[in-house]
Amino acid sequence: MSTTALGAGAGALFCLAASPYLARLTLSVPDRDSTGWWRGAPASAARLRATAAVALLLGALAGAAARWSVLLPALLGLALVGTALVVIDLEHHRLPNRLVGTAAVAGAVLLALAAGVRHDWPHYLRAVEGGAAVYAVLFLIAFLAPRSFGLGDVRLGGVLGFYLGYHGWLAVYYGIFAGFLVGTVVAVVLLVSGRATRKTPVPFGPMLIVGTLGVLALNISTAVG
Repeated sequence: MSTTALGAGAGALFCLAASPYLARLTLSVPDRDSTGWWRGAPASAARLRATAAVALLLGALAGAAARWSVLLPALLGLALVGTALVVIDLEHHRLPNRLVGTAAVAGAVLLALAAGVRHDWPHYLRAVEGGAAVYAVLFLIAFLAPRSFGLGDVRLGGVLGFYLGYHGWLAVYYGIFAGFLVGTVVAVVLLVSGRATRKTPVPFGPMLIVGTLGVLALNISTAVG
């Protein structure tokens, strides 16, 4: 079995096992008045199934991207938080700071550990630069075209740019581009099917997360570059 397949399988199983808790978070995190949001709230069977499906996908992509290396904890951390963010954004059109901040801290710590083990500190510095670059570009777009996406998307983009930057500048470009591409395809499908109009808001966070993990899993930046 290849390291890619091993990582994908392990990632999918790990995130699937965590999905019941993540489903609980999708109910408590959006509640701004909840002081114990990390405990979660009872979730219905339908929510458990939906969260499990997202967790399987993101976990498999994260594991395939890590390829059974020291990067696995960092990428699985992104997949776990990303699962809750995808479900919440699809339902509420929000990306709560509670989870985006958790993803940022987890990424900073776990990628630092990976960089320390592999002596990849130049990669870590590039990750910081990548996150700053993506945040700046998305913030500028949001400032010039406020209806394009919200500040939650900008902050999430910065976190994803950090992860992508660790893998290289081409990964940053293709990862964020993939997010826009997935978003465009989904919007067109919704328009053509009559399930949305030009004024219907389409959550951008899930597209960014899937685009990022997809590019890293398929190693697109290396293949194209």
